[in-house]
Amino acid sequence: MPDLPPSCLRVDAVSAGIRADAFLCRELPFLSRTRIRQKIQTGESLLNGKRYASSTRLREGDLVTLQWRGVPDRSPQPELEILYEDEHLLAVNKPAGVASHPMGRAQSGTVIQSARQLYAESIQDSLNHGDGGFYPSLVNRLDTFTSGIVLMAKVRGTLLALQDLAARALITKEYAACVEGRLAQDEGRIALPIGRDLSSSIRVKMAARLDGLPSVTEYRVRRRLPGHTLLSAFPRNGRQHQIRVHLAALGHPVLGDLLYKDEELFLRYQKNAGVLDDTLPSRQCLHAERVAFTHPVTHALLTIFAPVPRDFLEIVERLE
Repeated sequence: MPDLPPSCLRVDAVSAGIRADAFLCRELPFLSRTRIRQKIQTGESLLNGKRYASSTRLREGDLVTLQWRGVPDRSPQPELEILYEDEHLLAVNKPAGVASHPMGRAQSGTVIQSARQLYAESIQDSLNHGDGGFYPSLVNRLDTFTSGIVLMAKVRGTLLALQDLAARALITKEYAACVEGRLAQDEGRIALPIGRDLSSSIRVKMAARLDGLPSVTEYRVRRRLPGHTLLSAFPRNGRQHQIRVHLAALGHPVLGDLLYKDEELFLRYQKNAGVLDDTLPSRQCLHAERVAFTHPVTHALLTIFAPVPRDFLEIVERLE
């Protein structure tokens, strides 16, 4: 059975101007403030059909919808390559071309939908007990054409703990990247604030901006290739498209990156109903290879590794 029908709340004149989270807390007193913010952050609540921030000021006539969790859809979903699993969390190896979560045209076949189908019985048992506490949720997301480690929490307490570790930069990540051009330095540090690209018509595009959020990416060259460089990238923050933005700002965009190499390539991809044609690269050469953190429950140091996939390596081999 899919999720239950959404609830709809219309903002009246009295409520106009207040924060979205405050409005929901008032209208839904049976939900905690934390749970409401989770619904907003995960897209289980939409404002006029779009995602929004907890701090958004509402206007008269706005429509706020909330999706209530039910048993996951049991229609066939792609199998997951599980890298690590225990009773608290799960790490999988996402292939390039698969979305982390439903968005835009990718409304099925995503990583999180596959995980929830895998644990459908446990989710049902949790719902039967009246708590709904067991519900796999994403801790991190990868862009559709980036491969590698996606971390999920199975229960709410683990999700909150891992989100706290991420917010305090206590989850170490290493990416493999192949970029255009030959970097002059064998290693370096890119410290450029990141914010929305206000000069672009593409809503998801980010840019290095002085008024953006503080962002640091370190890198180390692995191998130099004709006209390209294979490197390790270490994002010290979790900004949207951080590695892609920082490397492009250096003049070395990730190989195969449609958005930060040439906007026209991305627009052509969109016009083609989100399908890559034969003239576009099959993936971008960015792979989340290693994640390390202290387990929030066992307190053991956990390191998860996902080898660079064959399609990435084949692109690199053709450059040599």
